[in-house]
Amino acid sequence: MKKVVLFSSNTKKRKASHFLDMYPKWNRQWDEVAAKHEELDITLVFQLNGRYLLDIVDGKIADPPRRVKVVTLPADASIADFIKAIEDCKPDIVLAMPLPISGYDWNVIRDAAIADSLRDDGIECICSSFRTALDCFDKGRTNRVLKDNGFNVSEGFCVDHELFRIDEEKTDSTVNAYRESVLWKIRKMAPVIIKSATGSGSIGIHVSENFEDAKQFLLSEDFSEDMVVERFIKGDEYGVEIHGCNGKYIISPPFRKMSFEQRLVNDPLGMATLKYGPVCGEKLHVDRLRNELERLADVMGFTGIVNLDLFFADDKWYIIDINSRWSGITSLVTAAQGRSAYDVFVEQITGTGRELSELSSWKRCLQFKIPQSDPVDFGALVEEGYLTSVSHEKIIIAGEERWYNDAVTKGYDSLEDLAEGFASLREKYPQIIPEKSVKTLKEDIDHVKSFS
Repeated sequence: MKKVVLFSSNTKKRKASHFLDMYPKWNRQWDEVAAKHEELDITLVFQLNGRYLLDIVDGKIADPPRRVKVVTLPADASIADFIKAIEDCKPDIVLAMPLPISGYDWNVIRDAAIADSLRDDGIECICSSFRTALDCFDKGRTNRVLKDNGFNVSEGFCVDHELFRIDEEKTDSTVNAYRESVLWKIRKMAPVIIKSATGSGSIGIHVSENFEDAKQFLLSEDFSEDMVVERFIKGDEYGVEIHGCNGKYIISPPFRKMSFEQRLVNDPLGMATLKYGPVCGEKLHVDRLRNELERLADVMGFTGIVNLDLFFADDKWYIIDINSRWSGITSLVTAAQGRSAYDVFVEQITGTGRELSELSSWKRCLQFKIPQSDPVDFGALVEEGYLTSVSHEKIIIAGEERWYNDAVTKGYDSLEDLAEGFASLREKYPQIIPEKSVKTLKEDIDHVKSFS
């Protein structure tokens, strides 16, 4: 039996009372994966401040999985602590499972450093390289790598906060040449989108439709870190995921991202955000896109789950962002494949991934937010087959604590069936689905169908 360790580090500060409930339960999902791979002896090494891995209540694991061993580390565990814990398991192979966090989205860098040290000690490890991790974490590097390798991206550059704000008296100069030149360049580019070079979740993104607004933003207190400025592309927003390693990849078709509120940029945490798919139409050039993304996976050496944010505009695909970790559409993409995210990771070890290159292999699913209203039995909605999954969490956004419920529907055979199923679900449970979302989904599906 092959001894396998899956690990995930996390630097997020969380209170012991932090609440995240998942349906179906994480432990059940792990046991189901382990049951499929009885040839593997699976151990999880993770911190108690982690997410997406196990059911944690009051800072402790609630009802751990029966088929998977668990090694927990404290929230302040170091890289050295992880290496020792993993090596003490005496694994045959180790696999990293990078997770997203708000603020600095740097878990993947830390996981890559751990993996490199394990490799130095002679342990086989499946994880993004440190270079790949940095190329995805730093959005300025991302833009340069894409440009240098001939991928279609928006014109853009990184603005160094320290240089932009440096006092002229400290430089013995008559003018801050860096700031003057940056603003001159932006004057030629507007409208622009300004985003953190190292952040996550589209938090803090600012869209400037003219030069004066961009200038005002960069001169304000809101500009507090290095930022990437890119020409704003007005088009339809999509997400794609690439799963696999070592040149063997499953590249998803595009999944649509939109909102039933009027927004220039979708807020992934916004209650009005809808994500659905996959979508595929002749005019969307999906085969051409997937060929380019296969080339990108080889160029950057992708490993695990990699998410890409894309825009389709003027008959072209633009790559906007890359995240080399579990993403905001991973639950949606894997539901459309009829499997869990854990399957994606474990299949890198076994090499037994399903053949999912044909669109006919995929179901159509919708990811939406459920407002906290009347008490809802989320577990029953999953067990009855209306939903594939629901995460039920208390989070803080802009200093305000609120419930955040992220749901994925069951799979349908077509987008039309998906729209009808969503409407039927609202009729049965009107308290969890705004009427406007049903109307907007149908209208957007009609819009997407115009590309077929």
